[in-house]
Amino acid sequence: MGVFVCGLVSASQVSAQENNSQECPNLAVYYPAVYFSNNPLSAQTPSDAGTRERAQWTQLAATLADIQASCLRSSEYYALLGAAQLNSAQLEPASESLERALLLDPNNGAAQIDFASALFASGQLFPALQLNSALLARADLPEELRETLVSRDQEWRRNTRQHTLQLDLLGGYDNNLNGAPGSDQITLTLSGEPVLLSLNTDLQLQEGAFANVRLSSRQQKLNANDQRSWTNEVKGRLSQDTTSDLLQFDTRYSLIKPTRRRTVQWEVGASSLFFGGSALYTAAQTRFRYQPNSPKQCAPVYEIASQYQRFHSQVALDAWESKATLGANCVAATKTGAVIRYGFDGGYISNRALDSRRPGDDRDGWQVNARIQRALFGGELTAQASYTKLNDDEGYSSILANGASRWQERNQVLIQHRTPLRVGNKNALFMVNLYHQDQASNIELFELTDTAIELGISIAL
Repeated sequence: MGVFVCGLVSASQVSAQENNSQECPNLAVYYPAVYFSNNPLSAQTPSDAGTRERAQWTQLAATLADIQASCLRSSEYYALLGAAQLNSAQLEPASESLERALLLDPNNGAAQIDFASALFASGQLFPALQLNSALLARADLPEELRETLVSRDQEWRRNTRQHTLQLDLLGGYDNNLNGAPGSDQITLTLSGEPVLLSLNTDLQLQEGAFANVRLSSRQQKLNANDQRSWTNEVKGRLSQDTTSDLLQFDTRYSLIKPTRRRTVQWEVGASSLFFGGSALYTAAQTRFRYQPNSPKQCAPVYEIASQYQRFHSQVALDAWESKATLGANCVAATKTGAVIRYGFDGGYISNRALDSRRPGDDRDGWQVNARIQRALFGGELTAQASYTKLNDDEGYSSILANGASRWQERNQVLIQHRTPLRVGNKNALFMVNLYHQDQASNIELFELTDTAIELGISIAL
């Protein structure tokens, strides 16, 4: 935006000249059109227009820097210096110079125009829009500049609304497609005596290849004080074992309110899962997350969540689950400068039965999680691990484990790697996922292991 450096000079030049020290030279010779005409580049400068223009601005910035000591109280000078720095890709120095110009003369229109551009380039969208609106409200704004400022206002405001559509196509192999127990037989307790029962073939472990398809849509709205997003997703898994095919629908609305001191996030959503062609369950959930900002390596995170679970074919399993979590999000850097993000948390889980007929009645437990993310092998590696322990309040069944209360321990590990690539003119990711789950219980029916690996691509449509 340095091309506008002369646009409002007539409105602010008098004020700026009053602030100049007597030693500051006449700055008219440093205005871009005049300076570039009087100081042509050498023949060795590359001939392409973009490179030559940047070289001109760089030369002007260096020339202006030589007289800075004489112009410390000149708003006009710092507006010129900031414009030259901005157009020679010196964003941080440009912001400092333009801010100083406005401190010396808040009405310096040329500095306002370029400072708005500097704010936008540094990712400060809403301060840039606010300053641009103030410029458009000025009565002394030349009409030729008004059109340009209106155009960039419209362009910048498009960044406040984003809509993304993502398609994932993956294939892999799973050694337990239907989440079956590890054993083909379970022990029943009949009349106080243990009896072995062979599971029906449909309930025995099924392994094989599968294909995953996922389509997601995300609409995001950025405001000066918050970020709002609405995400909708449909995903399905197909395999040779059609009785374990999955189809899932998810919708989530999220509100994030960041400030200098903390970030607050509230989320509400619903999901529905079909298993083997039949509706299995529908859930509605809400989540609240609070993270104080911290200059330290790790920042604490507090979260509470609640979910209503509705099982369509077995209403006795309906439940209301709540979870309270305390953890930390951390950022570190390696000796080579690579950024590592990691975190951990632990929480209490309470699952209340909504029907007195539910086996085991209420259950309680806890969960701990750890995660790490870093750049690796030209992409991004993410690893997550969790441990969950749950205990039923009452006996699960009189014919299983002598009617004992059920306990479950579950370990899960997920490792993902994503490598950026191009598919035609689309941005995409090549993905490799490895998942493992091991679940132990005092009731054989709930003991299982599951390992799956998949790879594929994710395309931004």
